Amino acid sequence: MTDNQVNRNDADRVEGLNIGAFLKKVGASFSGIWKRRLLTLTANCCLLLCAACGLSSPDATAVPPRIALITPAGTGELAEAIRLGAEAAAKENGAELMNVEAYPSDGNMYTPAIADSVGSQLQVKQANAGHGSLSRSMREQAQVDAAALALKQGASALLVDPLSEKALSDIVQEAQAMNSDGAIVPVIVLNDEFPVKGITSVISMDNVEAGRQAGQAMAELLEGKGRVALLGPDPLNSGLIQREQGVMEALVQYPNIQVEPKSICNTRDGCWQTAKQLLDQQQVDGFITLQEPASLGAADELNRRKSADKVRIVGFGSEQQQLEQLQEGVFDHLIVQNGYSAGYLGLKQAVARLKNQQVQARVLLETKLVSTDNMFWMDNQKLLFPFVQ
Repeated sequence: MTDNQVNRNDADRVEGLNIGAFLKKVGASFSGIWKRRLLTLTANCCLLLCAACGLSSPDATAVPPRIALITPAGTGELAEAIRLGAEAAAKENGAELMNVEAYPSDGNMYTPAIADSVGSQLQVKQANAGHGSLSRSMREQAQVDAAALALKQGASALLVDPLSEKALSDIVQEAQAMNSDGAIVPVIVLNDEFPVKGITSVISMDNVEAGRQAGQAMAELLEGKGRVALLGPDPLNSGLIQREQGVMEALVQYPNIQVEPKSICNTRDGCWQTAKQLLDQQQVDGFITLQEPASLGAADELNRRKSADKVRIVGFGSEQQQLEQLQEGVFDHLIVQNGYSAGYLGLKQAVARLKNQQVQARVLLETKLVSTDNMFWMDNQKLLFPFVQ
């Protein structure tokens, strides 16, 4: 073998080794690429699977709607009944209830309290506020401010027991002003009816029918003859105007009953003074009181005179003092509405609207004429004391 042949064989061997190494290197490169692609594909699949699992996981459900309940300060047992009903509906419908009780504050500063077991409870308070001396405008402004606070805290719907048409109108404006994402903030009105645009639904008693019940009850107590005085707040409250209308519709059927012009009084003390003046100036056989302060004020004067057995009272409301005086015989009858149902149905209406479901423009609540004879019936016990629901 010549030297040239040896060199040629070595060159072929070296070239063969280089090609083999090259192919091995190329193979390794392709293998790495495919491995990386396979790993990437596997990772993406895992992410997709995890996302899909997350969608069906109960821990990844949508945030529950926050619904604010705004009641006037110091409205007592009715407000408590409304709250209990709203809480029950919130639990059933997976909503969070924000209970906002509006108290006036000199500095107009409002802070949320610690969240309770059901949801967030916001209380807007002035520590030394004397509720009996608060002006109406201050209470109205406190309610509007409470609504604004609830909206800032993320309320997606408002349940409002409004103090007045003005307060409700301002609250509706607040709700519309907070509508930055184009969604409508539902406003559900409880217990009162006012001609305000933008209201989603009204949950209230049939005030005309309730007035008829009161008038008929008084006519029967007086056996169709006597003088009757109506006590109530200013004539701007449409619900109370309707109650008065119902009373007159019932009493007009009794020609021997004379109805005095309605005496206007807004507070318990004011109604006590009004009842005192009426009894001092003329003989009054019965009072029909169109809301709680008037009822309690008239009862205060009858207790002072020790004449509860001579002058009849038919009133509206279910405050604890009213129920005690009903049992004692100071009140003959109370017209009571189902506050628990107001809160319960109001929250359900709000949830339905948030889900783009149909809601009722007006929902009528049941009212009952309660006396010492039937106040301990089981149905009336649930109406008067909603915590037994």
